[in-house]
Amino acid sequence: MQVHRFNVLVNCSLDKENNFQKGKILEELYEDNGFIILPDEYTESGAQTRLVISCHGAGGTVTTDDSQVEHQAMTEYLVANGFAVMDVNGLPQKFASEKGIDIRNNIGSPIAVRSYVKAYHYCMEHFNLKTEVFVHGGSMGGISSTNLVLSGEIPVVSHTAFCPVLDTYNQIFLHPWSGGLPRDALGIIYDLEVNEKGEYVYDEQKIMGYNPVKNPKSKDYPVPVKFWHCEDDGTVDCSVTKEFVKMINENGGKAELRTFEHGGHEPQLAGEKVLNPVGKHIYQGKQIEIFSAVEEAFSWIKKFDK
Repeated sequence: MQVHRFNVLVNCSLDKENNFQKGKILEELYEDNGFIILPDEYTESGAQTRLVISCHGAGGTVTTDDSQVEHQAMTEYLVANGFAVMDVNGLPQKFASEKGIDIRNNIGSPIAVRSYVKAYHYCMEHFNLKTEVFVHGGSMGGISSTNLVLSGEIPVVSHTAFCPVLDTYNQIFLHPWSGGLPRDALGIIYDLEVNEKGEYVYDEQKIMGYNPVKNPKSKDYPVPVKFWHCEDDGTVDCSVTKEFVKMINENGGKAELRTFEHGGHEPQLAGEKVLNPVGKHIYQGKQIEIFSAVEEAFSWIKKFDK
């Protein structure tokens, strides 16, 4: 196993003046941090390694020397079984500082999607990887991963996510976590208007299709997707996930949802510990603690890994 850290230049302009139609592309380039973990089986030539893009939640970041995702059981399990895992912060540090955005809240915005696309191309150019990738996400990473899939910018085999954020209005705007920080990020990134009370006014038109539940592309979801969510999640409402999955299936797509009655905002720790995992479960000499959601997500990925 080896960790390679890198950065990519990301355009942080949302082009509010619609200059694309005028033949002029506005660019505000900032460096964003990323990393890729390569498994022991990785070689620079010969058989290509499969990449999983794992989009982190708002409880962590990707910095120049650490990240949330690389310490998760899902990541360790994938790498132990020959997959490479990559993530980016999805919000450049300097840009966030200049705009007053909390660095942990990329909220799956166009900036985040651009960062993931740039990171994908960086990894394809620098490492011996299969072109088609798997996409995974957790919590806020649910909206980052879903918007990345819906962008059509990279070839995706299938999608998985734990307790995914899927609704910018009902989840990020009306019921934000961390004392309102993601709602502030939403207001700043999408340039929402402020009322006489100094509060942001939600405007779906300004979200520009980056709200999965309102994005017409979601009805014809482009890849098989499976979510894991706890019924008693007090941070991200499970009912939104249920409706999203129902919408995809009613329109001929392939979507599944595995719910747990209890577990709060941690479906990856819900249920019973898996005593006999289907994959290798030793990572850097230590046994990985694997619960139902991680085992099932791994099995889902393996099923489509042809």
